[in-house]
Amino acid sequence: MTKILDNIKSDMYDMFLSTKFELRKHYRRNRIQMAVILSIFLASVFYIVPTIWNMGLADTAEEFASTNLGFVNLLIIISGALFAGDILSSEYENKTGLILFPTPQDHNSLFIGKYLASAIATFSVVTIYYGITALEIQYVYGISGMGIEFMKSYLFSVLYMFGAISLIFFFSSVMNRSITSTLLGFFSLMMILPITESVLKMVDIEPWFLISYYEGFITDLLGVIETSDFRNGGPFGSSASFTPDFYTGIYVLLGYTIILFILSLYFVNKRRME
Repeated sequence: MTKILDNIKSDMYDMFLSTKFELRKHYRRNRIQMAVILSIFLASVFYIVPTIWNMGLADTAEEFASTNLGFVNLLIIISGALFAGDILSSEYENKTGLILFPTPQDHNSLFIGKYLASAIATFSVVTIYYGITALEIQYVYGISGMGIEFMKSYLFSVLYMFGAISLIFFFSSVMNRSITSTLLGFFSLMMILPITESVLKMVDIEPWFLISYYEGFITDLLGVIETSDFRNGGPFGSSASFTPDFYTGIYVLLGYTIILFILSLYFVNKRRME
């Protein structure tokens, strides 16, 4: 029993070191700073611009929040690609794994630490976005403007974030070039999956298994339903109207998070570096 506990403590410490190292690396490369600036800009622009030009803000806190949070999914995709797109593939491309992988540190602890670093960085950026939006709502509409729907939206965006990171992390685990894994992860969430969603709707197939199908819940949970081109068939149109189920969305996002994370660990452990 003592040996098992010692192994667990050792693995936890290895994960901590790996996470700390990756976060410091993101900071040295100014990635965290860029993501934070982007988050602050997106969260502030819908308050600052109407205020400066006296355009007036939304009538209700829900409408204001829905407008502000309409770009959370974009922020998650950009941050996920920034922090997870090359986190594994770069080790093979730059051959740094020749130094890193032979160390006594358990490989799974190493890779889990890398995943946690990506998740922590992206989570922090999303939290900053919601935090600034919450402050704006309280300042304009009062504390009563902060309903339980806002917290539900935040929690769902975090769940969507984990699914997106696992998908990008998976691409990074099977690709040899950093630019390829980063772009594939970004464009999969930004274009490939939404277009696939639109095509499936055209032939009356509900795309319940696609992660992009549920991103609209981030704002829909606020009670202000806004339809977009992609969610209603995209530029191709759709002969069928589907409504995503909230609980199915939770299961699908959990599936993306867990299954793709496990597959990433499997493939990266099977790979060899020459």
